[in-house]
Amino acid sequence: MDKQTVLGIIDKLLIIQERDCRIARCQRELNDIPNLKQNIETKLDQHKTALEKAKTTIKTRLVAVKQREVEIETIRQQIAKLREQQFQIKSNEEFKVLNREIAALQEKIRGLEDREIELMETVEQAQQEETGLKVESAKAEGTVQGEFQQLDERRKNLEAEVSQLQQDRQGLVVGISEDWLSRYNRVMENRKDVALVGVDKNACGGCHMKLPPHVLQDIKRADAIITCSFCGRLLYWHA
Repeated sequence: MDKQTVLGIIDKLLIIQERDCRIARCQRELNDIPNLKQNIETKLDQHKTALEKAKTTIKTRLVAVKQREVEIETIRQQIAKLREQQFQIKSNEEFKVLNREIAALQEKIRGLEDREIELMETVEQAQQEETGLKVESAKAEGTVQGEFQQLDERRKNLEAEVSQLQQDRQGLVVGISEDWLSRYNRVMENRKDVALVGVDKNACGGCHMKLPPHVLQDIKRADAIITCSFCGRLLYWHA
């Protein structure tokens, strides 16, 4: 194969390689979109979980308040019964005993009422937190919808770009010998970056290993496919 033909094929392959690199870059971004969506959904789920936790906390504390109220009412009923007993007894000593029991129960009520007030304060705090979390969750949900729309739009644009690049590629491969094209495709598949590289300071432009003098001469002659013995990439000489 004459030098001009080989140089023409190399020029075409460089253009094809540019398209392939762009296709690969687009495909990587397309493949990453589901992960990006999952990350967004995870953040939204965290907001929802925090909100549900706040609601559960409020319910738990309200139950505790209700328990204190029941305990207080039960003790008040006990006091009422003791007061009824006081009307029925005749001994001053027994009357004093009942008074002491009533006083102890009243003190217990005061302790329960103090605890009830403390619990109500924690309920109010939890309700305030819940309100704030509702606002944050609503904002997050709105943001998620916007981010999803942007990602969907980006996906459509990338798919359109890949389709156009693939169409361009089909036209560019016309006229390239099957030998050159198959070797290029094989190296591109194996290396996952570029298949055709120029010589840079007497070294392979891909793996940067120094090339033997006779290989450099073969590359300059440009009458056949020359591959790097180290990385397998196709080599060409910079004009």
